[in-house]
Amino acid sequence: MSGRRLFLMLVLAGATLVSLLMASLGPDRTWSLWNIPPMHPCFADARNITAGAESHRDGFDPMVDNPADPWHRPMDYPRVWQLLFQLGLSQRSTVALAVVMIVAFMGGIALFARGIDRLTACALALALFSPAVLLGIERANITLLIFFLCAGALVMLRRSATAAALLLTAAGVLMYYPFLGLACLAREGRRACLWLAGLSAVAGIAYMALTWRDVILVLHDIERGTFMSYGLNVGWMTVRQLTHSNADTRAAVVVSVLLLAGAVMALVRSSRLKLRPAAAPDQQHLDGFRLGAAIYVGTFLMGNNWDYRLVFTLFCLPQVVDWSRDARHELRLAARLALVALLTSLWSQFLFPLAHHVPGGGIVALVVDEAADWLLLGALLYLLPAALPDWLRGRGLAPAQVQMPVV
Repeated sequence: MSGRRLFLMLVLAGATLVSLLMASLGPDRTWSLWNIPPMHPCFADARNITAGAESHRDGFDPMVDNPADPWHRPMDYPRVWQLLFQLGLSQRSTVALAVVMIVAFMGGIALFARGIDRLTACALALALFSPAVLLGIERANITLLIFFLCAGALVMLRRSATAAALLLTAAGVLMYYPFLGLACLAREGRRACLWLAGLSAVAGIAYMALTWRDVILVLHDIERGTFMSYGLNVGWMTVRQLTHSNADTRAAVVVSVLLLAGAVMALVRSSRLKLRPAAAPDQQHLDGFRLGAAIYVGTFLMGNNWDYRLVFTLFCLPQVVDWSRDARHELRLAARLALVALLTSLWSQFLFPLAHHVPGGGIVALVVDEAADWLLLGALLYLLPAALPDWLRGRGLAPAQVQMPVV
C-alpha cells in the first residue's frame, strides 16, 4: 500500500471517528476530549469577520469597534478582508464561511500529501488530528485558508516559481506572516530567487507601509494568549500570570534569552558542520520544510501565536521523516528530535486533562509544552543549513556526496 493511500485511509477513519463522536456526544463534549474549550456561538474566528460586516453596516470601523461580535472583539485581520462585506455577509453566513475555510484546508492537505511513504503518512495523520490543528477547525480560523494558499504555492513551484510567489504574496496580503514562506523559492537558484522573493518582499513592505495604521490596529488587537500558544513571550508571560512575581518574571525572561541563545548556537554549530542534504525522495519535501520552518521560526520570534498556527509545521514533516533515517548521525538525531518535539507541540494540549490526576501535573504539562516548542525551534534551526541550496552555501565547499537514507 502506498503512503498516500494509507494517509487517505487514516484521514477517512479519523474523520469518521470524530463525526461519530459529534453525533453521540455532541460538539462540546467531543472538543473537550482534545481539551479544546468550545466557544459559543460556533466558529468564533469566522464569526469575527461576519460580525464585522454587521458592525460596518451600522457605521462602525470593526477594526476599532466591533459591537456585533458576541465577545466584542475588534476585527484583527487586515482591512482587505472587508472586501467580503460587499457580499452582504452577516452572522448567518458564519457557517458557510467556516465550511469554505475547512474545505480549503482539506484541499491543501490533499495537494501537499503527495510522494509520501507510510511512516510519513502515519505522522501526518497523527498531526492532522492533533488538538492544535483541530483548534483551528473549531474556531474556523483564516489560518486554514492561508494553509491552502501555501500548499498551492508548493505545488505551483514545480511548474512556475512566479505563480508560487504570487500565491504567497496573496497569502501575505491576507495575514502578513505568510511572506516568511517565500523561503521556499530558494530552489529556483540565486537570480530567480532573489528577483521573485525580492519583488514579493518589496510588494509586502509597500503594502504594509501604505496601510501602516491598519497594521498597528491588527498588532494591537491580536489576543496574546499563553494557554494554547507558542512563541518567544509565552514562557515568561505564563510565569507572570501564575506567580504575579516580578522576580520570577525576570528570571523567566532570562531563561528565555538563554534558550534563544542556545537555539542560535544550534544554528551556528550546524553551519560549521556543513551538513549536505542526501538525495531527497521528493523535492517538494525540501520546499515544504523551508516554507514551514521559516513560518514557525518567524512567528515564534514574533512573540505569541495561538497553537492553530502550528499547522504550518505539517509542511516540515515529510522532510523531517526523510532525514530521521539519514545515514549521518548528526542529521538523523536532529531530525528525530525535531519530529518528537513537533508532535509533542501539536498534542501537548491533550496532556492537561491527564495532568489533573498527578500531583503538580499542571506545572509538568506546562513545562513539557514550552520545552517542546523551544526544542522544535532549536532543532529546525539546526536542520536549516542542510536545507539550504548550493548557491546559499558559499564557495569552496566540496561537491555534495549523495548518501542514501537508512531504512
